[in-house]
Amino acid sequence: MIKSITYVAPHKTALTISLVFAISSLIFIVPMMLTINFMPAIDQKGNPINTNAPLILMVTMPIIYFIFGYIFTGISAWIYNKVAKLTGGVKVEITD
Repeated sequence: MIKSITYVAPHKTALTISLVFAISSLIFIVPMMLTINFMPAIDQKGNPINTNAPLILMVTMPIIYFIFGYIFTGISAWIYNKVAKLTGGVKVEITD
């Protein structure tokens, strides 16, 4: 049976996708945080290295991914809904 996707709920889609982005970013952030913890706190000349900035960035990355993922997925869903009215949407074949 062939069905058409003619409407995508912007809020539900944006919420779902942005949570997937935020959670999947942890796959990269956790190993990076562990790696930074093993970095020396001084450079070759004995000067202290600020390791707080990368840690703060890594903690905020899931939040940033969530916010921008939500905004741009919502915009994309809205655009899709407008285009689907003109084209009939994406055709999907579904079997039971």
